[in-house]
This record gives sequence, C-alpha cells and structure tokens, in this order.
Amino acid sequence: KRQRTDITQKSLEWFPWPNRTACTLDILMHLPRSVFSVRQLDLFLWLLRVNGIEDATSVKTMKELDTKLQNLYGIQTFKYKGAFGHLYYVNSLADIISQEMCNPQVQNHLSFYPEDCGGENLTEARQFARWLHEIPDEELGPMVQLGPTGRSNDYYIFEPAMLRSGAMCMPHHWFKHQEKFYARCWRLEENVHPHASKGWKVVKGDGEFVVNEDEFLLCFKQLVDGKQELYSNITDVTQIEATWTEWTLTNPVVGNEWWQKANGAECLSFPIWLYCDNTSGNSSKRWNAHNSFLFTAAGLPCSEASKEYNVHFLATSNSAPPLEMLNGIADQLQDCQENGIWAWDLKTQSRVLLLVCVLALLGDNPMQSEFACHIGLQGKFFCHRCWAKGEDAKAENAAISEGRDASSGDDESDTQSIDSASTSGSKEGKKKRKVFKENLKTMYDCVKLFALRHGLDTRKKNETIAALKSQFVHAEMDGTAKKLEEMHTASGVKDTYQMFLINCLLKRRHDSNHESLAASQNSINNPMSPVQQIRGLDPHSDTPVEILHVVLLGFVKYLWQDIIDNQLKKNAEKKRELATRLSSLDITGLGVESKLAGNTLVNHYGSLTGSDFRKICQVAPFVLKELVNNDCYQTWLSLSKLIP
Repeated sequence: KRQRTDITQKSLEWFPWPNRTACTLDILMHLPRSVFSVRQLDLFLWLLRVNGIEDATSVKTMKELDTKLQNLYGIQTFKYKGAFGHLYYVNSLADIISQEMCNPQVQNHLSFYPEDCGGENLTEARQFARWLHEIPDEELGPMVQLGPTGRSNDYYIFEPAMLRSGAMCMPHHWFKHQEKFYARCWRLEENVHPHASKGWKVVKGDGEFVVNEDEFLLCFKQLVDGKQELYSNITDVTQIEATWTEWTLTNPVVGNEWWQKANGAECLSFPIWLYCDNTSGNSSKRWNAHNSFLFTAAGLPCSEASKEYNVHFLATSNSAPPLEMLNGIADQLQDCQENGIWAWDLKTQSRVLLLVCVLALLGDNPMQSEFACHIGLQGKFFCHRCWAKGEDAKAENAAISEGRDASSGDDESDTQSIDSASTSGSKEGKKKRKVFKENLKTMYDCVKLFALRHGLDTRKKNETIAALKSQFVHAEMDGTAKKLEEMHTASGVKDTYQMFLINCLLKRRHDSNHESLAASQNSINNPMSPVQQIRGLDPHSDTPVEILHVVLLGFVKYLWQDIIDNQLKKNAEKKRELATRLSSLDITGLGVESKLAGNTLVNHYGSLTGSDFRKICQVAPFVLKELVNNDCYQTWLSLSKLIP
C-alpha cells in the first residue's frame, strides 16, 4: 500500500507549497497548453520515487493541494444566466487585477497616472488624450500622496487644499509631467454671506490653473484637523458651494468618499483595454464558432502589453452573443468602480485600493459597430463614429450618385450596396437584394462620402441612448416591426441586445402561454445595452481603429484585388509574370522564413490573410514596376511606407 504524503506546511521557504517538490510539480501541472493527464502525472511521480526522491507525493495528494491553493489564491469563476437565457461563465476581474499588483513581472512596469509630454514622442497609452483629458475626473485615480516618505499626505480631488502662497484651490485632475505630479485645479474664492457664516466658492472656467506638486502645503484633512488650533484664521473649508450649480461632487464636510473607503491606503487608477473577438465558424463544426472577452492593463508599456501573460481571459461562449456576456462583465466593472479592488502593492509593500475604468473597447469593425448599437457597415449610416450617410441621400450626394450610376451600368449592380437598411414600401424596394460585395469601388465611394463631409458631427452616447429609449417606448406602445425598422434606418441606431428583448415583447402580445409571458417580462426589465452602463465609456469615440481589418484586410486587400482584376485585366500571361516575380524575389531583409508563394498570392487573392497582405505591401514596389500604370504604382509606393 502506497504511503500517503504529508502536505502540511512545515517551512515558510516554499509557502504556500509544503516543499520544493510539491511546488515544482504544481507548476508543471499548470503549464499553459501542456496540461498533464492523471496517467502522465502518476508515471512522472513513479519516476521520482524510483530515483530516490524522498518527498515525492501522489496524484491524489497533488489534487488535494491544488484544490486548497485554488480556494485560497485562485481566480474565481462566476456563473451567469444571460438576458437571452444562455448560461456563461466569467472569470473574476477583481481577482486577476489584484494578482497583477503582486506580480513582479507586471507591477514594476505599470503606470497609474496619465502623463503630459507636451504632444511629443507619444508612444504609450498614458500619454494619449483619452487618458490625459477625456476620461471623467471621478473615474480616474482620486488622489496622490505628497510629502516625505512615512509622513506623506493624501491630496484627493474635489477637496480644498492650501498652496505655499497661501491661496486655496481644489484639485480635480492629477497627472505627471517629467516625473513630477501636477494637478489641474479650480480656484477657491471666499464667499461672504451677510447673514451666514463664511464659505468658499468654486470657480471653474477662467478659475482653472495647473499646480506643481512642490506648491502644495496642506491637504483637506490637515486643514480640518487643525482648524481649531493651528488654522483658526482660515475660513471653514467644509463650507463649499459652486458658482454654476449646487455642489454635489462630494459631501463638503467629510470630503471625497474614496478617502473613507481607502482608510489611509493609497488609491490608484487601473485602466484596462477590453477586447472582444469572434472565431470564424464552420458549418460542419458548430462548436468552432465562439466569442471571447479578454483584457490588458492599459498602464503597461506597449512592449509589455503584447506579452502573452499580460493578456487575461475573461469569458467565452459558443452560444451567448457578445452583448449578453458583456452584461456579466459590466456588473463586475460596476462593482469595481463603486467599491474598488483591494490589492497588495509589491513596490510599497502596503495595501492599495484600485479603481478600474475601461480605456477603450477593442475589436474588429463589425464588433465595434455592435458595441456602439449601430445598424452595421452596410446601413445607410454606415459609420458607427459619425453621421456619414450613404447614397440613399440623392439630393445631398448628387455628384457621387451620378458617378456611381455611370460606372455601374445598371441599377442592379452588386456594388450598389451601402443602403442595406432601407425600408421602402414600394415594389422596387421589395425586390430581392443582391449580395453585398466588397471591392475597391465601394471602399472609394465611402471614403469620398467622408471627404465631402469634412468636420461631420460625431455620434454621442447620450444621443444613442435617447434613440434606443425612443425605440423601446415605441415597441411598448403597440409598435410594429416595420416601424421599428424605419427608425433604425433613419438614425443608424440598432441595439442587437435590445432587439432580442423587443422581439420578446412583440411575441408576448400574440402568446397566450402564461409561462412565456413571465419569462419575457423578466428579460425586459432592463432593456438597455450593457455597453451604455459602463461608466466613463463612449462606444462611439472609445473604439479605436483596428489595423488588421481597416488597413490590411481593408484598402490593401481591395487595391490588390484591383491589381489582378483591373490593372492586369485577368491577363493570364501578366499574372504568370507577376507570380514569377513574387516567387523569385529575395526577401531576406523582411525577416520572412520562407519564400513568397507567388501563385497563391496572385490566383487566390480572395483567401489571403493579413500577414500575406503585409508582405505584399513591402514587395509591391519591386514586382509591380511596368506592370501597372504610374498612378497605381505611386499608390503602392505610398502604401509600402505606411505599412512597415
């Protein structure tokens, strides 16, 4: 009978593992993409025992140890039942972030404050306008600690502070410049009431100025604690009023709420990049298609953020759509934003309270369009960021429409594509639509529409929310599906999350099944897309351009298609020459492992990947010479400079 190994902790040297062997075996069991089966682990343990390793344990003991460690230090996984009825699981955002603060490979690279570098050498997320200017003050780190180590004072935003000049101010935004802290402050003016005690008036606008950390003398807590003895001549700093409206940012008597929550600990901002993508499905393997959410700490430099262990998995599902899964993630975000995340700071060896905010939503164009509650890329309003309008607007786009009609030859051209959301009731509108076909011409037309509308107004989050509320109210008031479709087309606003609930509402009117009525009512209680519930995030402006689909699989793909179809005019001899040039080109300087497959790049251009188009951009100036006209050649020269 095999002797049971004692796994009780006997030494702190290998804590939380009992000994070296248990530690290394546990690491071996959890290597990414190299998970040991029980049979393999048992064989490995036998090998250790026969070679005289005294503290070699058993599979059962290792499983018990793993369960114990997971309960104490592992990442929790929460089960959710979405509004559409699907079950999905989300890893704990708070657990992952708190562990990042303890990881020496990560914490030493993190930044927690935006940086102003004067608009020069912008390379990191902390230097961009989104973090430095656009995120609301209340969603960022609320304080800095200034003063000698061990005797530092907490300067919170929205709390009065005294400068060394004797002036009073109220910091509302902290940032760094040349390794020093700076604060954007509002000026405080004494406000004397004839029949009341003195107070302070907050002056915004012209009263805003920037203060260096060296200019601060006393924080709010010092002013309040010493007002009876040391600072009795200073007007009471707990009497605050605003010049523009009633002061509601804090309770002036107790100060910033995060001061109470932190209880003396440092309070830091932790912005994240939230990413969602879907894998392409296969009709014969339906399990292969799924949506996944991941995130990366935005405070990491670009060189670190792309490393595998800094990309954290949150959720995936082959049944629940992205917005349904985002509902559970948004709930976790809301809890983190309201209560913060407690963590252990490896640098300062102390507890810290972290405030999470979403710097941006990353994904391809269709995913970002769905996040922004947008009708889609084939809609009349085809952009999820602005109000660019398709060819449906004949009066406004006469020149473009005439040019397009002339080049297409007839009204049934499969490039007549953008207005996929039209709801005309005429017979012509009821004709079966041609399949939307992407090509260089449709891309050119969309770009030209943008160019003609230079300075076009951008979409706003509050406008989208108002449109969604209007659509839902209409559905509640005996609205029809056709009328809703017209509202979608007229505004370009369509929320797939809300539409599922609206369809439940419409179905409920024709369904006499009481169980179905109750189930649909539970789903309709909160009809707004979870994206709109994330504080400090505008899905229209906070969805950066995604390089792969916009550039490589966008205009580069269409320009290469133009080379084959139009410049070479599908001439077999010229295509063979181009393929030969590609295959025989010396590409040593590109760092590519194998030679280019010229035949594939020329004859199967519709199935190429982003990596293929990146290579094409670099070699095009060498292989296209004298095969295409000069304008086309100059375009590819510019592309090769744009895409290194």
